[in-house]
Amino acid sequence: MNTKVNLFKVFLAIAGILNIAALILIIMPVIHLTPLTLIISAVFGGGLMILALIIYIIMVTRDLIKRGVL
Repeated sequence: MNTKVNLFKVFLAIAGILNIAALILIIMPVIHLTPLTLIISAVFGGGLMILALIIYIIMVTRDLIKRGVL
């Protein structure tokens, strides 16, 4: 039981780190605008943001199912 709680926290921490990395990549063209930074921002920043969102949705859904709400 304790390892599941720790695993839940680890996944949320990973999602948070991915979210912060995505925001940094998305802000990068504001600091130095080139075609390459714009492409990196759109592709990798958006991809990391989507991955973090998927992790958040999975963790919240699993928690709601565990509590009997869903």
